[in-house]
Amino acid sequence: MGNTDKFEMIADIYDTPERIQIARVSSNAIREYLVDAKSKSAIDFGCGTGLVGMNLISDFNSMLFLDTSQNMIHQIEQKISSSNIQNAATLCFDFEKDSLSDLHADYIFMAQVLLHIKDIELLLSRLYEILEENGH
Repeated sequence: MGNTDKFEMIADIYDTPERIQIARVSSNAIREYLVDAKSKSAIDFGCGTGLVGMNLISDFNSMLFLDTSQNMIHQIEQKISSSNIQNAATLCFDFEKDSLSDLHADYIFMAQVLLHIKDIELLLSRLYEILEENGH
């Protein structure tokens, strides 16, 4: 994903009050579209430090936090560990470079991610491939 180097450098200072508020607004907007999500799996795509997904984690059966920045993934892993969250996992992976055929989810959401993507059509088609039938 584009700008990974930049995010590697700012991961430990990413959670500013402004970004936390944007994540709260984003997660509340996403929540309005959830249907029977308590039994569903989700992917927080381009999760960064997990600000959006952490607000939604109790709405899903399981959550995968996915990002191209290992330092961002490290930040969300610390949050998961310190909060003793059992229904979350992390993955550092770049869908612009490759696809994952064994990964599946009922919901995939992202906030402020597409502006960093060079080939949006390719990325969205790869995400669609991992979306379960009748997924969102």
